[in-house]
Amino acid sequence: MMEAMKNWWAGLSNRERWLMGVAGVLALGVLLWAVARPTYAAFVDLQAGHRAAVEREGRVAAKLRLLAQPTAPLSASPGGAALAIDQYLAQSAGEIGLTLDRNEGRGERGVAIAIARAKAPVLIDWLAGLESQGFIIDQLNITPGADGTVGLTAELRKAGQ
Repeated sequence: MMEAMKNWWAGLSNRERWLMGVAGVLALGVLLWAVARPTYAAFVDLQAGHRAAVEREGRVAAKLRLLAQPTAPLSASPGGAALAIDQYLAQSAGEIGLTLDRNEGRGERGVAIAIARAKAPVLIDWLAGLESQGFIIDQLNITPGADGTVGLTAELRKAGQ
């Protein structure tokens, strides 16, 4: 077989040898591309899956922390002083990584809040946790952001008022 290849190569002119060399390099490039491209795509998918899993783990951990907290009345704090609703919301949002851009008290039992950027599942879980603690959402506006996050403006009040 090798002898036949040597004879074939020897029978080619100098120009034909150059053309066969270029064709071989191009074929090798296509072959490498055909292997490297799917491999790279698989690694990108693995990385995206890992990021999603880490984010889900964070949401589950935040939910577990919310469920593990005793449901003490809002007016009772460790020092015995009454905890204002706006302070409570800022604290609970900060515990799960949310930042309140606006937090204005509306009377004794109401508050208006705004969050510029947050992941939608984390935000919805936080709002659901507030509802389970006796908050009522009077007004809610969620707007999508360009980077996959959402913004929120809302008016809340404590139940029974």
